[in-house]
Amino acid sequence: MTREMIKMTWQEFAGIKDCITALCVGSVEQHGPHLPLSVDLIIPYKICCALSEEHNLIVAPPVCYGYRSQPATGGGQGFPGTTALDGITLIHTVENILSDLYRQGRKKFLLMSGHFENTAYMSEASYLFTKKHQDAKVVMINWWELVKNETLDNLFKGEFPGWEVEHASLTETSLMMHFCPELVHEDRIPKQKGKKHCPRPVIYPEPRGLVPESGILYSAEGASADIGRAMAEEIIETIGDIIVKEF
Repeated sequence: MTREMIKMTWQEFAGIKDCITALCVGSVEQHGPHLPLSVDLIIPYKICCALSEEHNLIVAPPVCYGYRSQPATGGGQGFPGTTALDGITLIHTVENILSDLYRQGRKKFLLMSGHFENTAYMSEASYLFTKKHQDAKVVMINWWELVKNETLDNLFKGEFPGWEVEHASLTETSLMMHFCPELVHEDRIPKQKGKKHCPRPVIYPEPRGLVPESGILYSAEGASADIGRAMAEEIIETIGDIIVKEF
């Protein structure tokens, strides 16, 4: 049974002592015509819920919004529905949540991101929080960094294009097919030949035409629930090992 704080009474929450508190930070960002705007929240939240079944861990209500989408990694801010926070707001939001949970006696935190652009701001929030509360510990994880190279080789037959262009592509689509198949519109996946990541400068105002019209940065063709299940099991097992080691 998953342990989600959002479903608990205050007495139930108070009764779980010396546990790890998982806080997920996602984004509201387009993920092509076939996936919902909440992909970057759903994936880390589902991972943490699975972890709560096996470890002394509570999943806190998540931060739904993230930092601004970048064209090279998320399609940019030009797509309808993509809604973001600025960096300072995200830092303060995460730090405030950690601090208020600390006030209630929580000192062990698993900070999970599902959105590439959040990384630096979550890191800064963790630094500021632990600087003030030196008896607390934060372990920050981006799930995609824990997928083994052998797994990527198998998925892409040795032609992995880089995580930057995996936005709304094979890995995220497969994980959503595993975790929330009812939210995936397979019939809307366009036939799209992907291009590998190519480094380019960040330009403001954001130029048009930097990403495919679909919003998929590579290709979602070939995604499956079986691929998603294999990835999820590997990620959950790896994070479980990290939890045992660090806490």
